[in-house]
Amino acid sequence: MMMRLVVFCLMFIVLVGCVGDKPRPKGTVETIPLQITNVSKDVVEVISQQQNHSLNVKHHVREQDVYIECFIPNFFFKEKGGSKVNGEGHIIVYIDGKKVNDMYTAAFMVKGLDKGIHEMTVEVVHNDSTSYNLKKTWDVTIQ
Repeated sequence: MMMRLVVFCLMFIVLVGCVGDKPRPKGTVETIPLQITNVSKDVVEVISQQQNHSLNVKHHVREQDVYIECFIPNFFFKEKGGSKVNGEGHIIVYIDGKKVNDMYTAAFMVKGLDKGIHEMTVEVVHNDSTSYNLKKTWDVTIQ
């Protein structure tokens, strides 16, 4: 019984010692400036001044329809109009260089494209339709 207790204690010490902070390679630390917006005794609200947005688009062609899914981290879809708020907005869809529609959801479908090759573009914009400079363009072939 005593031997089991000793073995258990040794295993516990080894396991606890292995989960400490591991050294990080030099040069891999990233700092992001923060702005304190509200201070109270219990809570401090902090907002990142650096908000990198990215756009990842997946699409699937089925007959004459194109299913599109956009992934934009830290982004909320809002109706067109209103004040310009960083992190909010919508998507403008272009086909062959012509604006087709404004979309207010991350996933949508373009139906009834003619046969041939079409250039599709999605652009992420603010509520007031100013660009985030996030745009993806690709070609789809309708058989």
